[in-house]
Amino acid sequence: MRRFLRKAAALLLIAALCAGAAPAALAASYTGTVNEDKVFFRLQPNTDCAYHTQLNKGTKVTVTGVSGNFYKVACDGKNGYIMQKFVTLSASAKSALGTTQSSSSFASATTISQLGDPPDYTQKGSSGKSVEKLQQALKIKGYYKDTVDGKFGQVTEAAVKAYQKAMGISQTGKADYATLMKLFGRVLTTTVSNDPKMNGITKVSEITVPATSKKGDSGKNVLALQQALKIKGYYKAPIDSKYGASTEEAVKAFQKAKGLYQDGVAGNATINALFGKNASNYSYVTERLDWFNGGSNVFNGSCVYTVKDIYTGKTFRCQRRFGSNHLDTEPLTASDTATLKSIYGGEWSWNRRPILVLYSGHVYAASMNGMPHGTCTITNNNFDGHFCIHFYNSRTHGTNRVDEAHQHCVSVAMNKTW
Repeated sequence: MRRFLRKAAALLLIAALCAGAAPAALAASYTGTVNEDKVFFRLQPNTDCAYHTQLNKGTKVTVTGVSGNFYKVACDGKNGYIMQKFVTLSASAKSALGTTQSSSSFASATTISQLGDPPDYTQKGSSGKSVEKLQQALKIKGYYKDTVDGKFGQVTEAAVKAYQKAMGISQTGKADYATLMKLFGRVLTTTVSNDPKMNGITKVSEITVPATSKKGDSGKNVLALQQALKIKGYYKAPIDSKYGASTEEAVKAFQKAKGLYQDGVAGNATINALFGKNASNYSYVTERLDWFNGGSNVFNGSCVYTVKDIYTGKTFRCQRRFGSNHLDTEPLTASDTATLKSIYGGEWSWNRRPILVLYSGHVYAASMNGMPHGTCTITNNNFDGHFCIHFYNSRTHGTNRVDEAHQHCVSVAMNKTW
């Protein structure tokens, strides 16, 4: 009887022990190995909190869960957290914990600044590097728990909405302007509707016509230029009133679309094409004079006009001598001849140069050479002969052909202003 009671008690004890052990068996844990020296074993799952100690490479830890970029671990009788990237686990353990290793180049980032430039706008269905960067940023902030895979699905959308809700912004589920500004502090592109510097402007006609500007400039003229280019779809970057590389590229794209000379400078021709009016600091519009379509009749008799060299900005006066295929002209005075010679570096030359010709309230795009030749009518101007000025489609006298070099200079001059 006594033996029976002892046996029964033993069986009850074993049953009790098994019953007590059952819950512990349900809590899965995995053995991991620290893969770097001096790894922080922290009290909380963030990089700003205190730590128990620093663990060296090869230390075994027991992984019991996941919290953001951290594993929840036990080591030396203490519980805490270690960053996932510092713990080596088997593939099956990672899969069970839901921390399958991402192949993204952004997966190792632990701060937003380490991600570099902000991503593009994305939404459910998007994919690629911008989504990877968004996912990692949300993971750093603790809103995205899944693998960084560059696929904007339901999990990413839910993480975006959770972040938007926490930030008090519209819960669109999209990586839109407001979301990226909160998450990254800036964006790479803006639209007419979301750029704060548009100030509600939706039409170019609502913008005050600016003065001309170029790379390196800043201020209200550049602001107006960027606003107009954004409305036209050429300027994608945030408006900052600074004429940098993005503005220069946008101006070149606009000039190309309008058939203007692509120098990236917002000269009067570019401003006029963009706003339909002259720049605020110009009163002349550069015109293309078609020589054989009425252009040759513009310069009558022995008329006097002023020439401006595009590259030096120097001006001098000339008088028409004659010319059927193009304009044969002479410097009006010895002083004008000296200016012309200085434009060519003190030596006469056949080289073509883009110029503007101001006559009777109009400015025409043209090209000249700087070589005295043939006969002359003015005898006291120190210029032995005449020189040639070409306009659009004008021809040489000797070959009766359109000279490509002259026509290129005419094109350059078309995008310049007086």
